[in-house]
Amino acid sequence: MTTYYENNHDEIKELLLGHRITNVDPEEGTATLDDDTVLELKGNEGGCSCSAGDYDLTALNSVDNIITNVEFLDDPDEEYREREGIYQIFVFADNQKINFATFEGSDGNGYYGTGYSIKVRKA
Repeated sequence: MTTYYENNHDEIKELLLGHRITNVDPEEGTATLDDDTVLELKGNEGGCSCSAGDYDLTALNSVDNIITNVEFLDDPDEEYREREGIYQIFVFADNQKINFATFEGSDGNGYYGTGYSIKVRKA
């Protein structure tokens, strides 16, 4: 099993390009690609009772058409600073920008981590 994190943009993009997302289970945080690859998406668990570093998966959507591009909203630019605590993965398919996954939370004091992970396994 391979695991990618919020800073592995190139690897996550490569994983999704040229595929469709045929099934999602938001309760389990899983998405299945058209080649039976299963993605387990999980927000960071900070491990502190103060909830610092905790991120939840708040959106997960399927994509019926072939993914032709992937973008991430988590870069430290002006737009992201205004939206601190949100990580989003957008995919493009059939000339549409689709919010594939959103993780929301807070870094808090910064000692308990941030972001998300995607575990990849073949079904």
